[in-house]
Amino acid sequence: MKLHRVRGSAKAWLALIVVWLLTSLGAASSKVTLIGPFATWGPELSQSLETFSARTGIEAEILQAASWPDLLDKVITMSAGGIAPDLVYGDNARIMDLAEGGLLTALEGFVATSQINLKNYPPAVLEALRVRGKLYSLPTALSIHATFYNKDLFARSGVNALPTDWMGDALGWNEFVAMAKKLTVDRDGDGTPEEYGLQGFGAYGGFNMLGMWNATDVDQDRTRYLGNTPEVIRALMFTTSLWLEHNVIGGNFLQNRAAMCPIQVYYLNTLVQATEQGNAPSWSIGILPKGDARASQAGFHSIGMAAASKNIAQAGQLLKFLAYDAEGVILFTRAENRVPVIREAVRDFVRRWGERAPGTNPYVYTEAVNVLWDWRITSGRGGTQILNLEAEAWNLIYSRQKSVADAIAYIEPRAQAALAGQ
Repeated sequence: MKLHRVRGSAKAWLALIVVWLLTSLGAASSKVTLIGPFATWGPELSQSLETFSARTGIEAEILQAASWPDLLDKVITMSAGGIAPDLVYGDNARIMDLAEGGLLTALEGFVATSQINLKNYPPAVLEALRVRGKLYSLPTALSIHATFYNKDLFARSGVNALPTDWMGDALGWNEFVAMAKKLTVDRDGDGTPEEYGLQGFGAYGGFNMLGMWNATDVDQDRTRYLGNTPEVIRALMFTTSLWLEHNVIGGNFLQNRAAMCPIQVYYLNTLVQATEQGNAPSWSIGILPKGDARASQAGFHSIGMAAASKNIAQAGQLLKFLAYDAEGVILFTRAENRVPVIREAVRDFVRRWGERAPGTNPYVYTEAVNVLWDWRITSGRGGTQILNLEAEAWNLIYSRQKSVADAIAYIEPRAQAALAGQ
C-alpha cells in the first residue's frame, strides 16, 4: 500500500511536470520579442507585427531601447541575465559588436532551411554585414548619402542642377569645389558669407568620405588601424580643404543659407515635412562628387537573432517576415524611414516619396547602392571609441593646431588599442 502511494505520487508529479513543460512550450511559441530604438518610428511598425501575428498566431512584442548605445547595453545585460530578446534590430556598429561578442547567432543554417535566397539582397550589403566570413543578421535598409541642393540658389548663381547618374563621370572633385565656391556669397565683403556652398561634408572633416579616393582607415577584419597611410592622408587633404582652404562650408540648408547638403537619407523626411508645412526652400536631390571613384558611405541596418533566444523557430519566422517577405519588408521599411534593400520595398520607397515630393529625384538615394562604401571602422568592437578619436583629430585639424598627418599620428596608438579591445 505504501509502495502504491509512492508510485501514485510519482505519477502525479510526472503529470504536473508534463503540464508545466507543455505550458512553457506553449508560452514560448506564443510570443517573440524584437528590441530596437523604435520610439520615433511610424505606425507601419505595429502594422507589420499585427500582420505577422494574424498570419502565424505568434504574438510579437516590441522592447524599446532609448538609443543605439542603450540597445547594446540592454542586449548584453539581458543576455547575461537569461532573458535575452529573440531578435535585435540595429545599425552595423551595434550588430557587429554583438556578433563579435558571441551574442548573435550565425544565420547560414537558418538561411539554408528557411528558403531564403540571399541573391535578393545587394551583394555589397551582405558583404558589409559579414563578420569574419559569417552572416549574423539580415539587412533591412541603408542610411546612405546623396546631396540635397537649393534650386533657387543654384539658379541665382547660374549653376546647373546636380547630376543624378551615379555611374557617370559628371561632377568630378574639382568641378564640385568650383561649384561650391561659386555658391558661397559674401555680399557685404565682411569676410563672412551670407550664403555658403555647403552645409557640411561628411563626419569629422570627411573621415566617412574616404571611399571617394579608394582609401580606408581599417582592414577588412578590423584588426589594423590604417588611418596613418598615405592614401587616407591624401583623401583627408581633399575633404578638409573645403573648410581650411576654400571656406565653402557653413550656414543652414533649411534657412536658405547653404546651397548644398550632402547627408543621409533620413533628411528626406525632414525636408518633405518642412515642404508640406511651407517652411522649406525649393530643393531636389543629386549625386555626390567623384574623387578617384564615386562612393556613397552607408550605414547598414539589419535584424539579428540573439544567441540566447528561447524561441528560435518563432524568431526565425518573424525575422524572415520583416527582412525578406515583401509584405513585411514594405511595412517595416516604411516605418524605418531609410533606403530599403529588397526590390519590392525599393519600388515602394521611390513611389511614395515621389508622390509626396514630385520632381525631387528620390530615386537617387536608392541607386546609390551601386556605389555604396562601407566605413568599416565604425562596425564592431572599438567603433565608438575610434569615432571619438577621429573627432578629436578633426578638432586639432580644424583649429590648425596640427596638420592632417600629425593629427592622425597623434590618435593612431589609441585607435589601434580600441580595435584590440583595450
